[in-house]
Amino acid sequence: MGGHMSETLRQRLLEEMQGLKTVDCHSHTMLRRDYEQLPERSLFTMWSYFDRELGAMTGKGAGELFAGIPDEERWARLRPLLGRARNVSYWRHHVVVYRELFGLEGGELSDANWAQVNDSIRERTAQPGWYDHVTEELCGLQTQVRNVPWFEDWEPEYFTCTLRMEEALEQTNRPNRERLEQHLNVEIGDLASLRAALADLIEGYRWEGSVGIKLAHAYRRTLHSEPVPEADAAALFARAVAGEELTWPERKAVEDHIIFFLAECCAEMNQVFQIHTGVQGNWGWVPDSDPLHLLPLLHAFKQVKFDLFHAGYPYSRELGMLAKHAPNVWLNMAWMYVVTMEGSRQALKEWIDLVPGDRLLGFGSDVGWPEFIYGHLIMARSCLADVLAEKVERDFLSEEGAVGLVHQMLRENAIALYGLRDQGVAG
Repeated sequence: MGGHMSETLRQRLLEEMQGLKTVDCHSHTMLRRDYEQLPERSLFTMWSYFDRELGAMTGKGAGELFAGIPDEERWARLRPLLGRARNVSYWRHHVVVYRELFGLEGGELSDANWAQVNDSIRERTAQPGWYDHVTEELCGLQTQVRNVPWFEDWEPEYFTCTLRMEEALEQTNRPNRERLEQHLNVEIGDLASLRAALADLIEGYRWEGSVGIKLAHAYRRTLHSEPVPEADAAALFARAVAGEELTWPERKAVEDHIIFFLAECCAEMNQVFQIHTGVQGNWGWVPDSDPLHLLPLLHAFKQVKFDLFHAGYPYSRELGMLAKHAPNVWLNMAWMYVVTMEGSRQALKEWIDLVPGDRLLGFGSDVGWPEFIYGHLIMARSCLADVLAEKVERDFLSEEGAVGLVHQMLRENAIALYGLRDQGVAG
């Protein structure tokens, strides 16, 4: 009987999720104007993270692997690679998209069906209004909280901005510094002028509607940073401006100072501070991304709201305990369901026991194509329904509590954290 009750509740939770205007808490989705100008949208150009597996297996990404050859030859190259790696979640994400949007029948692409799926992708993505159909009607998105690179705009009818800030850490590099100078029409000759320029940049985006900043420095260095006195950082930066090559420990000291300064800006401007933690790309140095490295920063800025990404995977348990003890931390499941559905379930099961529900962010697509938002959302809903139904059956969570968590994790928490007011495609 318990299993039947659990399955009934699971279906109810899925229906509840399908009716919600979801906030996508981390987006890299291409702008509509860019999507519609693409020269080709096909089975062999529309990729999500399985492109990284292609790179790991062949040394070439999809853009190089399938360039300049007929579709039949493209399929001949892809087929044996699927035989090696179709088990990974990155590929299953593709299968969900092909099945739900492009008429894939059967469990996998094959010699018998790949051409039909390819034709369907070409035809449907060329239909007028397809981009809106996917984001509005299928995904039902309230808005997408999109990483916006320096000096770029966004489409506010679809996106809410957070400003990407890794370049702020790379201002000992003259070309990077000159880009900032040209954009703001200022001269950056010392640390004080750099700090002022960065503050002006963030403030300018804030006035345009940006709700936060984002750092993904864990792709190239440790998340660990410590407070560096302004005088020490200023002396190092002055040497860089003079043309001297700093050692890595010296550059890191300047970067650490800027990281803490960015947190100051978030405190003063009421901006959310988003930080990449956990899972990386091919040949990433995974221990650098351990969210526990952030403790000095989190403790130094208790008034700043930190939005920590990707479940910190594989450090999800540590991240859950960190958030339990640090009430300025929100836990973001961005990317996770396409990394590992089972790992996502395990993280959510523990987090729901540990962390108040109003600090859990249940979905961030973290993809470039709108179609892959929908596939990711289907995977996310499935995991959430699994976890919450089991919590009701086994762990004394009430059905009312489970339904409440659905609303919090997919919508309400993001609206509160980012200060949203009915923005986005679903209005």
